[in-house]
Amino acid sequence: MKTAIRFLLALCLTAPLRAQSLRNEILLPQIGEFLTLKCDFHMHTVFSDGSVWPTVRVDEAWSEGLDVISITDHLEYTPNKDWVPVNHEAPFEIARVHAAQRGILLVKGTEITKSMPPGHFNALFIQQATPLFQEDPVQALREARKQGAFVIWNHPGWKAQSPDGPVWMDAHQKLFEEGLFQGIEVSNHNDWYPTVLGWARDKNLTVFSNSDMHGPVSQFLEEFKVARRPMTLVFAAQRTTESVHEALRQKRTIGWFRDNLFGSSALLEAFFAASVKATALHADDKTRWITVTNHSDVACSLDFTGTAGPRHLPPRQSLRLSLPPDRQHVDVTVTNMLIQADQPLTTRLAF
Repeated sequence: MKTAIRFLLALCLTAPLRAQSLRNEILLPQIGEFLTLKCDFHMHTVFSDGSVWPTVRVDEAWSEGLDVISITDHLEYTPNKDWVPVNHEAPFEIARVHAAQRGILLVKGTEITKSMPPGHFNALFIQQATPLFQEDPVQALREARKQGAFVIWNHPGWKAQSPDGPVWMDAHQKLFEEGLFQGIEVSNHNDWYPTVLGWARDKNLTVFSNSDMHGPVSQFLEEFKVARRPMTLVFAAQRTTESVHEALRQKRTIGWFRDNLFGSSALLEAFFAASVKATALHADDKTRWITVTNHSDVACSLDFTGTAGPRHLPPRQSLRLSLPPDRQHVDVTVTNMLIQADQPLTTRLAF
């Protein structure tokens, strides 16, 4: 017991001495009546195989500009059990008040951790994690359904379990047909799985992009030389966990991984239309000049059909284009917004 107390004291001393005072606000457009919430539904703490306390996950999310998180510690894998008591309800209970004080929506979740098949699954919006700790993965997932959970198939292309890439096995088909999972990670940590984007469309699964964070987020950003973690953009009617749950059921999500967005054509087109605007500047007998402005923090790789060709439009910046004088619009392919791995968004900018 004394050793455990010393461990917890050391952990507290290594955590930030005071809460972060500055938040990095991420500029993203609202789509119609829906709020755009920045979410991460997959992360770990010392209560499984992570290296930080649950409240640290909240502080990291707040300072990075996230709105919604879920701490999804493993049920079956608790390597810190000699130092941290095994308590599957603890991560949520420890972080709950801390999250409320920072305006972070905290979704109660856990990770059902099985060998392949069927692999790992996150159960979100659960009531209790402990009843999901069962030897049979099917029974665990049935218990999640009994609690009204939304279940994600995690990292289907993780090389430790799928060395040859993602494979939809008979076991997954049976789980799918029974309705035991409703979403799938198209990107996880530092990987994304183009094949899985096709599965999401063909099987009508909700698209996710999650960090699967184990160490401090600063370590992740430094290791992979990225500005932000992977996120799931959720388009919710209100800023509540109930609205987030409803949005997941209605498949109103876009995955954000590095500079790429992926999701349905309707959501990507609406997001692009709300983010990027074209404005006419000047026209004479030979040329019409326009500006194209990115009002979001998502960079856009644009290929203007038959006119300016490929152009990069960074966040919160504009570019100027010259067009024939009679043009009232320009067609564009957004090569970093993917409906499928080989199908970028094609749309039109009017001015």
